Amino acid sequence: MQLFDHQVLEALIDTGIALSRTIAIDRVFAEVTQQVRRAVPCAAFAIAVVDDETAALRVAHHFGYDEAAIPALEERLKPVWLDALANGRTVRHPTPAGLELTAPMASAEGVLGAITLLAAHPRADTETDAADRVLMTIAAQTAAAIERAYLVRRVEHKRRLEAIGEVAAGVAHELRNPLFGISSAAQLLRLRAREDPVIEKNVGRILREVERLNRMVTSLLDYGRPRAVCRTPGDPDALWDDVLETHRGVLESGDLTLERVRAVPPATCAIDAELLAQVFINVLRNAADAAPPGSALTLSTAVLPHGGWRCRLQNGGPTIPPEALARVFEIFYSTKPGGTGIGLALCQRVIEDHDGTITLESTPESGTILTILLPAV
Repeated sequence: MQLFDHQVLEALIDTGIALSRTIAIDRVFAEVTQQVRRAVPCAAFAIAVVDDETAALRVAHHFGYDEAAIPALEERLKPVWLDALANGRTVRHPTPAGLELTAPMASAEGVLGAITLLAAHPRADTETDAADRVLMTIAAQTAAAIERAYLVRRVEHKRRLEAIGEVAAGVAHELRNPLFGISSAAQLLRLRAREDPVIEKNVGRILREVERLNRMVTSLLDYGRPRAVCRTPGDPDALWDDVLETHRGVLESGDLTLERVRAVPPATCAIDAELLAQVFINVLRNAADAAPPGSALTLSTAVLPHGGWRCRLQNGGPTIPPEALARVFEIFYSTKPGGTGIGLALCQRVIEDHDGTITLESTPESGTILTILLPAV
C-alpha cells in the first residue's frame, strides 16, 4: 500500500505540472488520460463536458470505450454524472465489465463535467478509496486546465478579431475619400450628359456601385471601430418582438410565414438592445433571403437549465456546403451574390461582446439553423 501511495502522489504531482503548462484543449485531454492511466490502472476512461448549446453532458474524450457505443454510454452514464455533480463526490457503479468510478468536474468559472474510469481489475476497498481520492484530485485539476484552455482560446480569438478590425477600419478610411470623388465626378457627368442615354445608363451603374461600396465602408467601420457595449438587464424575446414588428416586410416580400415558440418563463440577460437588434435584423434577413418563397421560418427560444437563453432561427432553404459552413463567420466571405461578407462577422462580434455564442448548422434533414446563446444575468 505504501508503494501505491507513492505512485499516486508522484502521478498527481506530474499531472498538476503537466496541466499547468497546457493551454490547448486537446493536449489537456491527452495529458489527463496519460496521468489517470498511470495513477489508477483502468481498462477504459471518459471525460464528459457540458455542451453549451444543449446543456447536456457529452463525451469529449475517451479511450477503451467503443466509439460506436458512445451515444449509449452517454445515456447510461448521464444519471451517474448528474449524481456526482449534484453531490460533489465520486460515485461507484458496478458493471458487467467491472467497477466504474465517476468524479465530478467543476471550476469556479463554470466548466462542468465528469470523469469516469473502468477499473482494470477488482480492487480492495482500501485501493478503491484511494482511487476515489486520486480521481477527485485529477478531476479538479482537469476542470481548471479546461477553463484555462477555453480562456486562452477566447483571448486568441478576440485578438485576431481586433487585428482584423484594425485593418478593416484602415481600409475603410482609405476608401472613403476616393469614393466621394468618384461619386461627385459621376454626378457632374450625369448633369452634363442628360441627352445621351448610353452615358446616363453607365453613370447610373457607377453611382449604384459607389453606393454599394459606401455601404461596405460603413460596415467595415462598424466592424473595425465598434462602439462600446452598454448592457442592461432585458428580455431578448421582447427585442425580437420589436424587430419582427418593424421589419415585417422582410417576411412579406418573400411570402414567408413565421412559426414562433417563445421561452417560458421569459429570460433575463444583460443586453445592449440597439446592437442586439441589429444582429436579429441581420440574421432575419439572411434567413428570409435563403428561404424558398412561400415557406415558413421557425423562430424558437428557450431558457436553458443553467439560466441562459437560446434562440434558434431555422429555414428550409438549400443546404450550405460543409466547406462554406466552416467559413460563414469569416469577414469578407459570403455565399450570397453581391454580399459583402461583413454581416455575419459583425453579428459574431456583437454576440461575443455579450459573452454569448452564435453558430450555424445546415443539413438536408433540418435545413439551416442559426443558434444564438446568451448567458443569464
